[in-house]
Amino acid sequence: MKAGFSTRKQGGSSAPYNSLNLGLHVDDRTEDVLENRSRFAANIGRDEGSFVFAEQVHGNDVQRVGPFDRGAGSKTLATAIAGADGFYTTDPTVTLMSLYADCVPLFFIGEEGRLSVLMRDGRVRVKSAPTCSQLGKKKVVDLQTVHAYIGPSIGQANYEVNDKIITRVDACLPHSARRPYYPTDPGKYQLDLKETNRVLLQSAGVPEANLHVSAYCTYKEADWFYSHRRDGAKTGRMAAFIGLNCGSVNDQ
Repeated sequence: MKAGFSTRKQGGSSAPYNSLNLGLHVDDRTEDVLENRSRFAANIGRDEGSFVFAEQVHGNDVQRVGPFDRGAGSKTLATAIAGADGFYTTDPTVTLMSLYADCVPLFFIGEEGRLSVLMRDGRVRVKSAPTCSQLGKKKVVDLQTVHAYIGPSIGQANYEVNDKIITRVDACLPHSARRPYYPTDPGKYQLDLKETNRVLLQSAGVPEANLHVSAYCTYKEADWFYSHRRDGAKTGRMAAFIGLNCGSVNDQ
């Protein structure tokens, strides 16, 4: 098993997308993005043709993909897996890919490395627990043995939200859980997205010992990461990837 998360370094895109922008849906030159994806594939030791991208719609749908999905969304947005924010596979010829600029990447590795799951938790919707429970009920994963990795995302100190978002978060959290936010100005809060997902995954049945959280903040570390909250719409995207039969889990 090998999984990781890209940085913005060592690519060919020009400012403000400099330099390893992997997102085709931002206003970067398509040829630069495709070259960046080729470089990234070579760097992680995976066949670019194995990449599978989802449409990423801020939903809860997690779809199974296999060998016939190889290359989906790799060269054009039109071929991405439609209507999904996450996917899973048991096929070692597939590399699951997802794009980020502050949202939370969630990696799941099944027992003995025979299953990989990659999904994105958006900046507004908190869905790791219901999606994880759904996978458990479908017997896609054994929640008692799965390992979950919460990747680089915007940190609490830089993520201000309003009452509407906090209401959604409170509705998802167990009543006994410590609130992963603190108030600042009236109607304003600093929300810890990583901790929110950690609590939700634990409440869904993932053992605490199997939960792993990255310390990287995409907003704070501007030399390394793109951030929509920091830079606005004119910014690039990092990629999370996971593939069977390759190595270890690292921030790269």
